[in-house]
Amino acid sequence: MSDQTIIAEIEAQEARRVAATVARDFDAIEALIGDDLVYVHSSAAVEDRALYMERLRNGHYLYRGITSLKRDHRVLGDVVLVNGEVRIDVEVKGNAKQVNARYLQVWARRPKGWQMVSWQSTPIPA
Repeated sequence: MSDQTIIAEIEAQEARRVAATVARDFDAIEALIGDDLVYVHSSAAVEDRALYMERLRNGHYLYRGITSLKRDHRVLGDVVLVNGEVRIDVEVKGNAKQVNARYLQVWARRPKGWQMVSWQSTPIPA
């Protein structure tokens, strides 16, 4: 399989993940993230899959929009690293925020298909 084919698959999975996150489609999100997920927010809060999903479900995070500004891919066999820039419109504990960040996202090919296994973002200063 070519790198371009793999990148197209990753981009399709990412589009599904973003749409599911904004729509609060928890079953879809769970299918797209690995059991070993490590999610580091731009606030430096670190969550595993269970805590991330709990906070999505209980409304701790309400994502209103996620806009990709830039994405660069490195295919390393069954792992794809994505460096990017994103604008996230989110409510955290009822407080509206707009986060502009650079991030590293990691996708791994699993028996269930490509799953996001890591996200780490750093805020871009205003």
